[in-house]
Amino acid sequence: MSTRPELSVVVPLLNEEGNVEELAARLTAVLEPLVGSFEIVFVDDGSVDGTPLVLRALATRDRRVRVLRFARNFGQEAAVQAGMLRARGEWILQTDGDLQNPPEEIPKLIKKRDEGYEIVYGAREKRKDPPHRVLASRLLVWVMRRVLDIRLPDDVTTFRVIRGDIARLIAGLPEKRKFFSALAEWTGALAVSVPVAHAARQAGRTKYNLTKLINHTFDLMVGFSVRPLRLIGTAGALFALAGMGIAAFRIVQKLFGVDINAGWTSLFSAVVVIGGLQLIALSVIGEYVGRIFIQTQDRPLFRIAEELNFDPEPEPAGTAGDQEPEPE
Repeated sequence: MSTRPELSVVVPLLNEEGNVEELAARLTAVLEPLVGSFEIVFVDDGSVDGTPLVLRALATRDRRVRVLRFARNFGQEAAVQAGMLRARGEWILQTDGDLQNPPEEIPKLIKKRDEGYEIVYGAREKRKDPPHRVLASRLLVWVMRRVLDIRLPDDVTTFRVIRGDIARLIAGLPEKRKFFSALAEWTGALAVSVPVAHAARQAGRTKYNLTKLINHTFDLMVGFSVRPLRLIGTAGALFALAGMGIAAFRIVQKLFGVDINAGWTSLFSAVVVIGGLQLIALSVIGEYVGRIFIQTQDRPLFRIAEELNFDPEPEPAGTAGDQEPEPE
């Protein structure tokens, strides 16, 4: 029977052939003296470079390296979910494959975990990311706190240690579009952040762009709260009140014989503003409807094309293969 390791490291990958071998070596060097037992679960999210070849070589040399390879690119969130569902560890460490989160910082997370916390985030000091990535992260945190009232530790990141049962609970939730950090807060787990170093990308190119920022923002706002719909209703009520106030003001002017010829500019401006708000409202409502449509399709989030070092679990006692034949 397989034994459960103390720690599972889940690493989503996409075209990281220049980083993955060094990452595996540095993770192994850090974890061997730090924890009693561990495994590294690499999830290849449809890489088209040499990443699968490097992963196969690593899995052949070390049985603690386990590999899931997707049939195509299904997205980072799907890769993280697949890794956490298949990880066996009592605790799960999530990190990226670009080496910007130095494995040598893991002991800081483990030390903080030992103080009784269920989730420990690595708060990046002196970030080495491009300005647009820093701005995007701050925007998401602002949306969480001010718009959705989701309280997270400062500079929440994907470099984190989380208790295994909590991670598998979140990964197993039925919704198709998950925002993991918000759902981690939803569980009520005791969380904290600890300062860690941050490094510049050594090889490859970042996969983060404006499109992904917009998608993450919508996933957060629409997938975790109905507050955007309430904000739309509030805006509509305010504009209706403003319209009634302007109409009353114009009636009074007319009754007292005041010239009320305001020209076409004000009318055109009002139409454009209201039309823009209507389109925004329609877009937000459409996003909710679209998510309902995706949810009702009930398609799997990913398809695994290859598994390495994932041994089949033994059947528990009392299954069909262990039962004695019934007497005739």
